[in-house]
Amino acid sequence: MPLILKESEVRELLSMEDGVKLVEEAHRLHAEGGAILAPRLALSLGGEVGTYRIMAAALPGMSTFGLKTLTGVPGRRRPELTYFTILVFDGETGGFLGLLPAGHITRTRTGAAGGVAVKHMARPDSKVLGVFGAGVQARAQVAAIRIVRPIERVKIFDVVPEAAERFAADLRDDGVEAAVVGSGREAVAGSDIVTSATTSKEPVIEGEWLEPGMHVNGVGANSPAKKELAPAVFARGRVVVDYKEQVLLEAGDLIDALAAEDGIREDQIAAELGEVVAGTKPGRTADDEITVFKSVGVAFQDIATAAYVYRQAIARGMGLEVDLKG
Repeated sequence: MPLILKESEVRELLSMEDGVKLVEEAHRLHAEGGAILAPRLALSLGGEVGTYRIMAAALPGMSTFGLKTLTGVPGRRRPELTYFTILVFDGETGGFLGLLPAGHITRTRTGAAGGVAVKHMARPDSKVLGVFGAGVQARAQVAAIRIVRPIERVKIFDVVPEAAERFAADLRDDGVEAAVVGSGREAVAGSDIVTSATTSKEPVIEGEWLEPGMHVNGVGANSPAKKELAPAVFARGRVVVDYKEQVLLEAGDLIDALAAEDGIREDQIAAELGEVVAGTKPGRTADDEITVFKSVGVAFQDIATAAYVYRQAIARGMGLEVDLKG
């Protein structure tokens, strides 16, 4: 019978360490032809209501397929309601397996993708991390990056200083040296890794700020209206994306960089993350090279993660089984 899980159960079953492993494997499978993606569907709900999105993928190598739905209602989300859901299906029989809330899954897989990029692209001795943003996605980025690199110091810049202070305090409680900085330039200066997880509509990171050997993650600009990285950031770095076809349609900052005189050409995108994970293309070619990872999120990340959560729930006897045919 299909299983229904609660968000609290998903949080208990899925750690960031799990997320990094699952997202890395999903990208490897994609590079090797073991993932099938449908174009992301965005349906306007009319007026100022918002947007309904559907993301679907099949992972034969993990014997699963499914879809995620998410509803964007800017400024009007109610805490008691669910806006992200995933349906999981059995890759062998085609049968419906479970319904999962996808808030924690989305946060985890987005952070994990940034962690996988850092694992394969940033210098191994990277210890200083500059962060743009102090929300849930910025926190997920830091959590994943700390798994794959020996981060000793974190510098946080956010347009809401109080949120940045809370984030820094939480990191200090976890044994990490963390400080709030007053400008984006300060967050970048002296950092080995820079990660941006904001909803900005104007670039927050300028190309002239980058230093040799840096790695940059840009994960917040996941629609044409959002922009985090200036065109010169892409021009100065070796650019890797999570899924090229989708990034070219949705990443506002990369779209601008492809149109700008100081940006890049499409053929200068060096690889997809899966190709780097699989070892068919390099993520970094020299210690002093600047590397850039641009992400908008991919359905196979969600489905791989949700299938794992479902199987863990079955093994541990968690969730509510529902007889839909009764």
